[in-house]
Amino acid sequence: MLSSAFALLLLGLQVRIASAFIECSVLDYGAVADNTTDLGPALSRAWTECVIPQVTTTVADNVLLYVPAGNYLLASTVTFDGAANWNLHIAGDIFLPFDPNLTGTMLTFENCENILLDGPGAIFGNGYWYRPDGDLTMFPNRPRLIRFQDCNNCEITQVELFNAPMFHVTMIGNSNIAHDMAIRADHIGETDGFDMSGNNNQVFSVSVENGDECVTVKTPTNGFVATDITCIFTAGCNIGSFGSAAVGVDVQNVFYSNVTISNSDAGIMIKSFPNCQGVVTNITYTGFTMDAAAYPLYISVFWEGGTDDTGSLEISDVTFENVAGTGTPTRPAVLLDCNKATPCKNINFNNIDLTDTIADQITNACGSGVAGLDAC
Repeated sequence: MLSSAFALLLLGLQVRIASAFIECSVLDYGAVADNTTDLGPALSRAWTECVIPQVTTTVADNVLLYVPAGNYLLASTVTFDGAANWNLHIAGDIFLPFDPNLTGTMLTFENCENILLDGPGAIFGNGYWYRPDGDLTMFPNRPRLIRFQDCNNCEITQVELFNAPMFHVTMIGNSNIAHDMAIRADHIGETDGFDMSGNNNQVFSVSVENGDECVTVKTPTNGFVATDITCIFTAGCNIGSFGSAAVGVDVQNVFYSNVTISNSDAGIMIKSFPNCQGVVTNITYTGFTMDAAAYPLYISVFWEGGTDDTGSLEISDVTFENVAGTGTPTRPAVLLDCNKATPCKNINFNNIDLTDTIADQITNACGSGVAGLDAC
C-alpha cells in the first residue's frame, strides 16, 4: 500500500503533468465554423495570446492550437514566427475563397523548432477558381498552402490537402518529416505536392495526385529519404529544377525507394538549365513501379532554357535500380543529356525493365547498365 506521503507526491506529479497541456481553441479567439468568417485573425490571436505565452521546451503536444470540427473560411494569410514546441491540430475543414488579391502562403511557419501540424482535417484550396480554363497566367501570384521556412525538427501528417491555387507543401530546414497524408489537385502545372530542401529530411507514406512535382528535392540538400510514395498524374519524383544561371547548387545523399508512378509526365528527373553551377551527387532510386510514365529515367541540364553548353553542374554517382513498368511509346526509357565540359559520371543502372518506350538517348554521360552508355 502506498504511503500517504508518496501518494500525495504522485498526485502532485499527476496534477503538474495534466496542467502542462494547454489547448488554445480558435473558437475562443473569434473563429466561427460558418465557412464565412475569416479564420485567419482567430488563428493569429490564439497563437499570440495563448500559444506564445505557454510554449515550453519539452514536446510539441504540450500546447495545442486547435481548430475544432466544422467548416472554416481562411481568407487571409497567417505567419507563425519563432515560437517552438507546439501543435497546430486541424480537426475541421478549411476552405479558401476566390480572391484575386490573395497572395503569399496561407499558413507559414518561420524560424521554428519542433512544430507538429496534423489532422484529421483538410484544407481545400479551390485552385480551379484561380486558373480558369487552365490559364496559369491570369492570377500569377495566387496563394500557396503551407510553408515551413528555416524550420527544424518539424512534422506534418494526417491533414489532407486539396487543389492548392499554387504549391501545396514546402519544407525548408533540417530533420523535418512529412508522412501519412494525401494531396489531391487538378492535373495542371504549378501544383507541386512536396518541395523539400535542407538536411536529413524525410517524406514517407504519402500519396500525391496533381499535374506537377510529386515529391521533389531542391537545393541545398544533404541527406533526404523518401519511401512508400504514390504519384498519380504528376511530373514525377525529381531533383530540381535549377533555374537559369543558378550557382552553388548542392544536392547530396538522396535516397528514394518503394515509389509508384502512374499516368505521369515524368518518372524520375534531375533537371536544370544548361548554365547552372554546382554539384548533384550520391543519388539512389530503387524499387520504382511505373505505369505510362513519360521520360521514366531522365537527367538533363537542358531541361529548359536554351542549348548553350555554358554551365558546370557536376552530376555524378546516380543509381537507378529495380525499376519496372511502362513508359510512353514516343519517349526513351533512359534519357541522359549532360554538359560536354562536365559530363554526368557514374550513372549506373541495375535491373531496369521498362517497356513501351523508344531507344535510349545518351549524351555526355558515362556509367554502366544500359546499352550505349560508356564506362567511366
